[in-house]
Amino acid sequence: MSPPSNYYVQKIFDTYAKSQLTFVQNFAGHAAKLEYVECLSKCNAVEIVQPLLDNIDPEVRVNAVLGLTMLAGNSKKCAKQILCADNLLKKLLGQIANENKCYKKNCMNLIRNLSKHLSCSEMIVNECDGIHAILTCMKDLDVLVREVALQAISFIAGQDPSISQVIIKSGILPQIVQSLREERHNLKLYGLSTLSEIAKHNQQLAKQIVDVQTLPNVIIFLSTDYFTDVKLQVNALALMKNIAKHSLSLTEIVVETNLFPEILLLMAHPVESIRFNSAEVVYEIVKHSIQISKMIVTTGGIVSLLNVILKSKEYPSTPAILALGCISSVSPLLATAVIKSKVLKHLTAILKSDLDDDYLKASTAWTLEMIGQHSSKHSKSIFTCHAMSAMIDVYNNTSSTHEAHCKCKNAIQIILNKCEDFSVIEKLLTPSIPIQIMIDVLLKISKMLPKSFKARRIFINNGHLKMIQNLKPEINSYLYHVIKSVNCCFPENILQMVAGEIPESILKKLDNFVPKSQYLLNDQDIQMSNSFTNPDK
Repeated sequence: MSPPSNYYVQKIFDTYAKSQLTFVQNFAGHAAKLEYVECLSKCNAVEIVQPLLDNIDPEVRVNAVLGLTMLAGNSKKCAKQILCADNLLKKLLGQIANENKCYKKNCMNLIRNLSKHLSCSEMIVNECDGIHAILTCMKDLDVLVREVALQAISFIAGQDPSISQVIIKSGILPQIVQSLREERHNLKLYGLSTLSEIAKHNQQLAKQIVDVQTLPNVIIFLSTDYFTDVKLQVNALALMKNIAKHSLSLTEIVVETNLFPEILLLMAHPVESIRFNSAEVVYEIVKHSIQISKMIVTTGGIVSLLNVILKSKEYPSTPAILALGCISSVSPLLATAVIKSKVLKHLTAILKSDLDDDYLKASTAWTLEMIGQHSSKHSKSIFTCHAMSAMIDVYNNTSSTHEAHCKCKNAIQIILNKCEDFSVIEKLLTPSIPIQIMIDVLLKISKMLPKSFKARRIFINNGHLKMIQNLKPEINSYLYHVIKSVNCCFPENILQMVAGEIPESILKKLDNFVPKSQYLLNDQDIQMSNSFTNPDK
C-alpha cells in the first residue's frame, strides 16, 4: 500500500484548524446570548476554551477571548469562573503587547466585564500586572483600543482607593488627562469617567488629579459650546463634584476655574440629568464655604436651585434641597433670602406628596430645620406654610424609614423651640398628633403660658386644656409630668370646671392669675434622674 500523499496530511491539519476556529466562533456567538449562558457554564466552557488561548492561529485566540468577554458580561457566575481559572487572566494580559488590536480590545473589555460583577481590581493589578497591560493599550495607535483601555481602568479604579493610588503611581494620569484634549468624543467621555472614579475616593487622590492641570481641560465642557453634548457635560460635572466634595481647599480650586456663572446656567438646562448633576456640584461646594454660599445667593442661585426642584421628574431633587439647607444654615440673612424666594411651599408639597422616597423627605425636613433654626420669625414661616403638620404626617407614617422619622422629629423640635407665636404652636394639638410630638408641643406651651394671659385664654377657648385632661397617661411617665407642668399655669378651680362651660367671671380672674414656677424645672421628684424617662431621647 502506497503511503498517503502530503496533500491528505495537510488536509487533515487544515480541517482540525478550521474546526477550532469554527468552535470558538460558535462559542463567542452563543456566549453573547443570555439564553445560552447557563448551559455554557454547565458545559465547563471556560475550562474547555482556555487551551485555545495559546493557539497558533491569532483569529482563534481573538475569538476565544471575545467569547470569554461575552460570558463575563452576561453572568456573574461565569465571571467568577474566569477569574478563578488557573493562570488564565495572567496569561491573557501578559502576552497582550504582542497581539493585534482586536485581541487587545477584547482583553480590555474582559477586564471591564469582570469588574462589573466582582471586586477583582486588586487581583488584576497586583497578580496579573493589569496596569502594564492597560498602559500598553493606552499607547496603542488604534483609537478604539485606547477607548476600551480607558473604560477598563475606569471600572477597576472605582472599586478601591488603593488601586487608584497604584494607577496614579504607574504614571498613566497624564495620558488620561491628554485624552480630554483628543478630538474623538469617546476618549473625552471615558477620560472624564476614569478621573471621576479616581477622585471620588479621598482628598489625596482628588488633589493629585488637580495637580496635573486637569480642571482647565474639564471646565471647557461646561461652556455653551458643549450645550448639546449631554454625556460629556454630565461626566464633567460628576468629576467637579467628586473633587470639590473632599475639602474647602479643593472647593476653592474648583470655583477658581470660572465655574460660575456656567453652573447656574446649567441648572436651567432643558435636560434633567444635567440640572441634577449641576445641583450636586453646587451642594458639594456650599457645604464647605460661607463665602460661596453668599455668592450663590447674590448671583441668583436660589432661583436656579428652585428651578431644579420644580422640574424634577426622573431624578430626585435632593441635591438642590440639601444645597438650600446648607445655604440657609450659614446665617439668618441667607435663610431669609431662601424664604423670600418662596421655596417653603414647594418643600411642603414634597413632604405631602405620595413620592416613595424617604431620603428626599428626610433631606427636606433637614433643610426646613436649617431655615427655621435661626429665630422666631424664621420658624413662624415654617409654621405658616403648614410644613410642620406635613413633617408630623411623615413622622407618624409607619412606612417611613428610620432616617425620615428621625430627621422630621429633630426638625420639629428645633423649629418648635425657636417659635414664640403661641397661636401657631397650639394649632398643632390635633387628635392625630403623635404622643412624642404632643409632649414637645406641650413642653413648649408650658413655657409660654406663664408669660401671657392671652395664651392661657386661647388654650382654654380652643378646648386644648380640656383635651389634655382627658388623656390618661401612666403615672410618672413623661407625658404625665408635662401635662402637670401645663396645669400649673391655671387656677385649681378652672381645672375642676374644664369639663363644662367656664363662666366669663372666672375667666376674668385668669387674667390676674400668677402661675406657679415651672413644674418640670423645680419639682424635686422630677429632678431625680430615674423618676421618669423620655422614651424618645
